[in-house]
Amino acid sequence: MRRINLLVIFALIFGALGFWSNADAQEKQINLQALFAKRVPIMLEFGRGWCIPCKYMKPILQDMAKTYAGKAIVTTVDMDANKALVRDFKIRMMPTQVFLTPDGKEFFRNEGTLERENIIQVFSRMGLPAPAMQGAAR
Repeated sequence: MRRINLLVIFALIFGALGFWSNADAQEKQINLQALFAKRVPIMLEFGRGWCIPCKYMKPILQDMAKTYAGKAIVTTVDMDANKALVRDFKIRMMPTQVFLTPDGKEFFRNEGTLERENIIQVFSRMGLPAPAMQGAAR
């Protein structure tokens, strides 16, 4: 009986803290069809907020999203909120980056971290011009 009471207390605590809440997950769901409608290359990074390599990638992805604004989409995919996408893309580890052509075909995939220069190389192979180097001598 005492064990059951402890389990109920833990369940209430975790529930109150939002561990089993779906409200946050709804906000982070990715609508792939809306992304495809923009007809630009897409880079999806599958990960979770607590993942150390995902945290490492966050500023790189933010920079790439700004650099390619209007030319490509660079976005993160929360694996907890997008379980169907994780399954559909057969994601095995985090982070995983998946590059998609404007018509939705997979172009390139990387498991683990990916440096800014590597992202630029993949987008270049997809036909996007490399961004101008900031602070480069002219």
